[in-house]
Amino acid sequence: MKNVKRYFLSFLAALSIVLLAFGADKTFATTEETYDIVLTKVKMANLNDWPKQTGADGTEYTGQQLNIQNYFGAGSETLPGVWFEVHKYDDSKADKVGELVAGQEGKTDAAGQITFKDLPAGKYMIVENKEKSELSSQEQLAESAAVPMEIELPVYKATGGWYTTGTDAVHVYPKNTVDKPSIDKVVNDHDKHDTATIGVKKTFKVTSKMPKGIEDYKVLTFTDKMSAGLTYKGNLVVKKGNDVVPTTDYETTGTSPVDTKAGTISVAFKETFIKSLKANDVITITYDTVINEDAVMGEANKNDVKVDYGTNPNFKKEEKPTDIPELHTGGAKFIKNDKNSTPLAGAIFELQDSSGQQIKWTEDLIKANKDAIAAGKFSTSGTTVTATSSTVQPTAGQPIYLLSATDGTFEIKGLAYGSANQNHDDASAMTEYQIKETKAPEGYALLQQVIEFAVSHDSYSNANKIVKVVNNKVTIPQTGGIGSALVIAAGVLVVGLGFIAKRRSAK
Repeated sequence: MKNVKRYFLSFLAALSIVLLAFGADKTFATTEETYDIVLTKVKMANLNDWPKQTGADGTEYTGQQLNIQNYFGAGSETLPGVWFEVHKYDDSKADKVGELVAGQEGKTDAAGQITFKDLPAGKYMIVENKEKSELSSQEQLAESAAVPMEIELPVYKATGGWYTTGTDAVHVYPKNTVDKPSIDKVVNDHDKHDTATIGVKKTFKVTSKMPKGIEDYKVLTFTDKMSAGLTYKGNLVVKKGNDVVPTTDYETTGTSPVDTKAGTISVAFKETFIKSLKANDVITITYDTVINEDAVMGEANKNDVKVDYGTNPNFKKEEKPTDIPELHTGGAKFIKNDKNSTPLAGAIFELQDSSGQQIKWTEDLIKANKDAIAAGKFSTSGTTVTATSSTVQPTAGQPIYLLSATDGTFEIKGLAYGSANQNHDDASAMTEYQIKETKAPEGYALLQQVIEFAVSHDSYSNANKIVKVVNNKVTIPQTGGIGSALVIAAGVLVVGLGFIAKRRSAK
C-alpha cells in the first residue's frame, strides 16, 4: 500500500511539472530563436519634425507597426527603392559597422518596406547604401541622422515578451529627408526672354543651388542644348559662388566647338569636387551665344538645360527649369507701288533705327538675308542701282540699302524687337525702325519723308503687315498752250490801246 501511494505521488509531481511547462508564459528568449525586422523608409520634408518617441497622434513608439500619416504627420510618405544592408556590430570599428550578414540586403518595395528575416539574437547595424538606391522620384536622399541604425535582437515589448517573426516582427523607421539640386537659367544675368539683332552676342547663365547630402552624390552633370537658331560662341566659365572652378575639377566631353549651330554644353563635375560641395553652395555656368541665320523670324529660340544627378551612378535623375529662357529676332516685308498699285522696281532705301541712325551690315546679317541678297533685293550703293546677287554681296560695315525688285518687293530679316523679359509673341513686344528713300524709280518723285515701320513677332510672317510704299510720278509744268495765248493777246491789246491813245493826243 505504501508503494502504491509513493508511485501515485510521484506521478502527480511529474504531471504537475508537465502541466506547468505547457501552461506557463515564456519570460526569456532562447538562443535558438530567430527574429525578423520590418524596416519602413519614411520621407519627411524636415528632420526637425521627426517625432522623438511620441508621434503626432500621441502614440508611444516601442517597436510596433505605426500608422505613417497619423504618427509622422500629414504629408509624410514612404520611399521605395532605398537600399539597406544588415551588418554585424563591430565594436572595434569607429562606425561600429562590421561585415555584411549574408543575404540581408535589398531595396525597399513599393510600400517603402523591406523585411530582414531569420536573424539570430545579437547586435546589428542597419546601413543605408545610397550608391545602390534607386529612388523612383526626382529626389535624392539627403540627411541620414539615424543611419547606420543600431539594433539588438530580441527587442522586448513594453507589455512583456519580445518581438519575433512575421506579423509579430519588430518595426523600425530610419529617418531621412530628401532633396534635389535646384536649376535655373537666364539670359543677361536675370532675364527669361530677350531679343537681339542676328549676330549680337548674348550671355546665358545657368544657376544651381546644391541640396543637402550633395557630398554623397556620384553624378552631377549639367547639359545645355541650343535650338537650331542659336550658335555657341564659347566663353564658358564655371563658378562656385564667386570663385572660378578650375577646369581640372570638371569635364566638358560632349561640348560643341565654338561657332557650332544648335550647339551643346556639357559640364560633368568630378567626384572629388562633388565631395567638397556643401548644402546651399551655388554653381553658375555662363557662356555666349548668338542668334544665327536659321532662326525663325518672330519665334522663340529656346535653350534647354538639365542637370543629371544621383548617388547611384547607374540610376541617375534629371531636373529642368520650369521656365526655359529664349532669344528672338524679327523682320519686315515691303512693297513699292505707284498710286494705281502698279509695282515699281529700282527704288533704293537706307535702313535706319528710329532715331535715323544707319543700320549696317554684319557677317551674320548677310547670312540671315542670303536669299533676298541672291534675289537682288539689296543694292551695294545708295544712289545707283547696283543689285546684289549670289556673286555680288554686300560688305560688312557698310550701310544696308534695300532695293525694290521687279515685283516691287523687298525685305529685311534679323532685327531685334521688344525689350528684355518680354515674351517673343507678347502683343506689346515691338520696335520702331524706318527706311529713307535715297533713289526713286525712274520717272517718279523721291519721297521726302521717311517710312516708319514696326518689327514684331509677326511683322515678317503676316501678309497683312507688309509695309506699302507709294510713289507719285514727277509733274512737269506745261509751256505754251492757252495760257500763253491769253498772255500774248493781253499784251497786244495793251500795246494797241496805247497806240490809239497816242494818236488821239497828237491830234
